[in-house]
Amino acid sequence: MNYKKFISATAVTLAAAMTFSLAGCSFSSCSTTDDSESSDSSTLSSERPTDSNEVSEIETDDTVYETTLVSSEDGTYTYEVSSDDSDSTTTISFTVTCSEGTADCYTISDDGLTLTFSGISADSVYAITGTFYGNIVIDAGEDYQFELELTNFTLTAYYECPVYISSGDKVTITAKSDTTNYIYDQRDEVDSDDEDAISACIYSLCDTDIQGKGSLYVKSTANNGIHTKDDLGVKNLTLQVECEDNALKGNDSVTIKSGNLVLIARTGDGIKTTNSDTSTKGNQRGTVTISGGTVLIYAACDGIDASYDVDINEDNADTDIEIYTDTYSEYSEEVTATSEDTIYVRYTSNAYTYSLYYTDSDGNNGVWYNSSSYETVTSSGMGNFGGNSRTTYYYYPITKPSGYTKVQLYVYSSSQTQGQSDNYVAVSESKTINENYDTLAISSLSTSSKSCSFSPTNYTTTTTNNMGGMGGMGGMMQEEGNTDKGDYSTKGIKADNQITISAGSIQISSYDDGIHANCDNTLENGDSPLGNVTISGGTVYAYSNDDGIHGDGTVTISGGTVTIGGSYEGVEGAVVNVSGGTTAVIASDDGVNGTGTSGQSIVISGGYLYVYAGGDGVDSNSTSSYNGMLISGGYSVIISTGASDSSLDTESGYKYTGGYVLGIDAGGMTNEATACSNFSSCGTSKTKMSLSSGSYLTVSGYVSIQMPVSVSNAHVIFLCPNGGASISTQSSTSSLTFDSNGVYWYV
Repeated sequence: MNYKKFISATAVTLAAAMTFSLAGCSFSSCSTTDDSESSDSSTLSSERPTDSNEVSEIETDDTVYETTLVSSEDGTYTYEVSSDDSDSTTTISFTVTCSEGTADCYTISDDGLTLTFSGISADSVYAITGTFYGNIVIDAGEDYQFELELTNFTLTAYYECPVYISSGDKVTITAKSDTTNYIYDQRDEVDSDDEDAISACIYSLCDTDIQGKGSLYVKSTANNGIHTKDDLGVKNLTLQVECEDNALKGNDSVTIKSGNLVLIARTGDGIKTTNSDTSTKGNQRGTVTISGGTVLIYAACDGIDASYDVDINEDNADTDIEIYTDTYSEYSEEVTATSEDTIYVRYTSNAYTYSLYYTDSDGNNGVWYNSSSYETVTSSGMGNFGGNSRTTYYYYPITKPSGYTKVQLYVYSSSQTQGQSDNYVAVSESKTINENYDTLAISSLSTSSKSCSFSPTNYTTTTTNNMGGMGGMGGMMQEEGNTDKGDYSTKGIKADNQITISAGSIQISSYDDGIHANCDNTLENGDSPLGNVTISGGTVYAYSNDDGIHGDGTVTISGGTVTIGGSYEGVEGAVVNVSGGTTAVIASDDGVNGTGTSGQSIVISGGYLYVYAGGDGVDSNSTSSYNGMLISGGYSVIISTGASDSSLDTESGYKYTGGYVLGIDAGGMTNEATACSNFSSCGTSKTKMSLSSGSYLTVSGYVSIQMPVSVSNAHVIFLCPNGGASISTQSSTSSLTFDSNGVYWYV
């Protein structure tokens, strides 16, 4: 889908103003002076990192030039160039040479506008230099590899895809060392419904590599950037892609090994894959791998959208990634998720298919249109005490023809044929089409009576204006998550199976979740997705208007440095495991949230954890008695400022076997933080403490922290193997070097 909507950014009021630094991004130091009688987290706000990159957009000559081929000799083609804007003419030329393989395997069309490479009988390498107004077709056959070397070459296309690769065992486009090359797609927007249309500046039907030690600038005025239906690889070169929709798209995979990349997607995704099946050779499709290089992404939608996995490491070179989505990308344009010729059928299950039967006002002259795919939108709903109540809606787009006034909805099982009225699961009454709405929301469906009903609504209804539960910002009723986000995904890094980060520097400013792994749809390989996020190394900074890190499955942090500098919920997963590394979280609602309702949904076994939350600090939704949360190791400081929240929150108590935990909350739910079966032997609790912003709270011999906010009537707990700790306040300290969170551990 070609999305086109713009949302004005609003500042997100969060639970803290802290000092963090990562990859050159600085955040204001804590300067809170709130000494009121109660905690007021709404007076505090986090600060989004400033984009200090200096990106020069690719200059474009909008003049449409007419060219006439005047001579061709020894691979050099010379043209006379004119335009309606000028009475004068100029001369341009380009030269093609074969450096390896099959010679003379190229032709120029009669009009001089299409250069075609074909008839190749061996792996071949060709070079091209100069200026060409036209398009290139590469038809290398299925058995041979072909490389096209660009040496100070400029290609501009007005009518056809600039570079179309129709076949090849593998095709490589190389920007030669110390050369600068440009490819412009100045066509109008290609109709996405036209199966024969080619909507990309460089489009390939086979495995394609973009490489070299030179520079390549790709600009598509109204279409995609670089798209291959198979595997796409990038290494070494300086590559800048500016386009309307997706910048880099490999249906089967995208692999970046090195280079300096700038990707600007004005209405689409930065990097994208679409397949999740396995090849005939048994290779899994759909993974985005970044194993080296500097990658800067500006995307109106997702920064990285993988149909299977995202794997970020430093196997090939240092990896440095920056991602800005939606309004945090200065290049985003207006994005809309619907069109006037489409009606969506919305339901909370994906078990059915649908058909719409359109008729005139008398019920005559009917036509059938069927659903063929669906989109998912996850909305926020009414939660309990800061809990997470999300609903996934499935939107089935169906053509809306003109000239019809009534519509009837038919529901089918997977074994039934669409577009007929003899055999179906359910059918609605025929209703007049309401032109003010674009969605038919199924409100009831009975398989026994074979009936259903629907209400007209709009695509945006499920993602806006939904009240959240008791929680952050002093426990007042609030909207859950970023309710200002659009009807399309604007996440930093998203995968339909799992995300693995083992090395590299990653910085994300996203209007939706910073890092998100799905677990809602069966993959094309037949497997159920994992929905896991695993971070074992590297440096990750995420600022999000929604969740910092979200996994529908398990979120594991075992190493590296993870900073959630601003979020609604900081780290959320069905299960959250923190076993190593250094993690710091700022969240307006829950800092760490385990949504699983049975077993251990939160496990803290190692590492350093700092949480500053407007809701619960660490929250387990599991109902397992004294086992929904396990603390067995690590060094944790957990601060909750919500009046009706707790530093440690569970449904039925937690289990403690080791580690050190300092918990601070506003005293509204003192029983939650002490709901541990052996608290009397491992825990210390102190209530009604008055903590001033900037003062120091010390657990003698264990930890000291500088308070980032004033909290009167504070409840403080400390967990350690020996219990019996001494908790006190100090106005100053000496000889202590606090970390960036204001924490000093003695142990």
